[in-house]
Amino acid sequence: MRVMSPVSKPYSSNTRSDGALGILVCERDGNPPFAESSFIKRLSLIGANSGLRLFAFSPWTWNSGNDSVKGWSWNNQKLQWEASQKKLPSIVYDRSWPETQEEKQRYRQALRQLCSARRLIFLNGRLPHKGKVYEILSKDLTFKSIIPPTARYQGPISLSSWLRKHRHAAFLKPIAGSQGKRVIAVIRIEYGKIKLTGRHEDNRLLNRNCENEADALRRIDRWIGTREYLMQPMLDLTGNSGEPFDLRALMQKNGAGRWVLTGIAARQGAPGSVTANLHGGGTAAPAEKVLTLQFGEQRGSELLQEMKRLSFLIVARLEQSFGRFAEIGLDYGVDQSGRPWFLEANSKPGRAAMGSAGKEAAYASAEQPLSYARSILLRLATTDARLSPLGNGCSFATTDTQRSPLGNGCSFATTDTQRSPLGNGCASPGRVIHEFDHL
Repeated sequence: MRVMSPVSKPYSSNTRSDGALGILVCERDGNPPFAESSFIKRLSLIGANSGLRLFAFSPWTWNSGNDSVKGWSWNNQKLQWEASQKKLPSIVYDRSWPETQEEKQRYRQALRQLCSARRLIFLNGRLPHKGKVYEILSKDLTFKSIIPPTARYQGPISLSSWLRKHRHAAFLKPIAGSQGKRVIAVIRIEYGKIKLTGRHEDNRLLNRNCENEADALRRIDRWIGTREYLMQPMLDLTGNSGEPFDLRALMQKNGAGRWVLTGIAARQGAPGSVTANLHGGGTAAPAEKVLTLQFGEQRGSELLQEMKRLSFLIVARLEQSFGRFAEIGLDYGVDQSGRPWFLEANSKPGRAAMGSAGKEAAYASAEQPLSYARSILLRLATTDARLSPLGNGCSFATTDTQRSPLGNGCSFATTDTQRSPLGNGCASPGRVIHEFDHL
């Protein structure tokens, strides 16, 4: 499925001794000691085969005295995770999944403290909320026709007006949500009743019939509370049996810093559900097979090619607006008429669905970030001393504030104030614009 195959370069022996990739996680009690342990174990095994060291760590374990962290490494002989003191890595790959509000706050505070004291290179950027992504893409005529009409939820009156304009149906989702959690579909049924279908925070199904619109609006507003939500039309993105389905395109950079399409997979939910997310009980299937069954061989092939074309254009536009990324998951829907819709972009994409896109795509989904990280580490390790302002081979992508041109640990890669989200030449965590991308 990959449109462009990466060629992994051998890991050079001249990489500096601390040239490791750190995987940011939220450490917790129990075994395994963090979420996504199977994926991170897979990264470790692939990295070991190519000479790339990596370990997982939580930012709150950082010791400023010796610049170390509590790192978790996979021991493939003992088949277990082992913790030891590790030097703070140069590059970090964020795969943290805080479960509670307290854990989110602890993670953000620790990462903020770490980034204020040390210069880290984030392998992947972080997209803003869904509303901003829709806003940016809808301004481009290339994407305007595939972006659903979208508005902020501003209370019961705004939803009532939306329902009148959109055939008495709406789809509401958190502006910063993921994995299909806390989404809700609002549909008017017989005798003026309103049917509410969605998912709770823990991904349990939500099903309720309300006697009238006023009752539904009160319940929805109470359920949303102070959270920020978006309203969209209730698109008919279902298969022949009434099951919801969407398509996940995984875009990643290879070892040369070039965007490649790793694969496209279909995700199918249960009939009666409003989401197809795998976390909500959905299943993955080959995209070509699902589209052919739904729309026929010719139209199915056309849709697949269109999504491939759009995916390269979308990631280019997102990078232009929000800085560099190593990978982005793009979700599409196709309505009953065969019209494609862009649903959302995810800068911390899962890849469980890639298994249905083929063995090559499944392997590449884990290998590509490592290949890209390796290319950055090689450049950090082999900086030409003649080009160094100190004449010692040290690049300005260093964490030593005394060697930073701004005196704050920021590299020259982030000193362009026009591209800096803070307007001061410094990139914020997750929005690093560095010199290692070959675009």
